Amino acid sequence: MIGAAGLPRPRRVLPAGLTEREVEVLCLAARGLSNRQIGERLSISGRTVGHHLAHVYDKTGRRSRAGVAVFAMEHQLLL
Repeated sequence: MIGAAGLPRPRRVLPAGLTEREVEVLCLAARGLSNRQIGERLSISGRTVGHHLAHVYDKTGRRSRAGVAVFAMEHQLLL
C-alpha cells in the first residue's frame, strides 16, 4: 500500500548496524557457502565477500562463521 501511494518504503532496522549487503553475505555464509560461491551468487568477488564478512564479524562481535550463523538465527535473519 505504501508503494502504491508513491511513498518510500520504510527501511528495515538491522541488528548490530549491519547493512543489507552484509546481511545477504551473512545469510549465505550461514548456509555454508564459500566466499567464492557467495561472490558468484551476488556478482561480487570472493575478496569483497571476505571484506563484508570481516565487517560482520566486527559488528556482531563474533569470530567465526559458526558464531555469525548463530547470530543470524538469534536475530531471525535466516528466513
